[in-house]
Amino acid sequence: MAEAVREAVDENDGKRDLAVAVDGSWQKRGFSSKNGLVTVTSVDTGKVIDVEVFSKHCICPNKTKHLQNCKRNFEGYSGKMEVAGALSIFQRSQSLYNVRYTKYLGDGDSKACLLLLSRTKYMVTIALSRN
Repeated sequence: MAEAVREAVDENDGKRDLAVAVDGSWQKRGFSSKNGLVTVTSVDTGKVIDVEVFSKHCICPNKTKHLQNCKRNFEGYSGKMEVAGALSIFQRSQSLYNVRYTKYLGDGDSKACLLLLSRTKYMVTIALSRN
């Protein structure tokens, strides 16, 4: 994904403030899914810049004592995976890739955009698109 970030910066005339599209998806419809993911895609290149994968499923033999390699990394309402993922990705953008996602294109069905406005350390412009 570092290569996709480099291409996005190049396409943006070397500027490190990028326009990105953010979207979440789940294993099954509705908000009862045990697995989901959030992607951040460069608006300029169409390539995925970052992804966050969530799972509420635990296969550990003893649910009270989790194994080191347990894949469960999310608790709560599945619909909040998109919010948590977007925030995590935006917060690590500077330390991981030395870029800022200053323009957010979302589908309008997420509370992620409101949270990003209040939790990022830089200005984020929001654009919503309903298909």
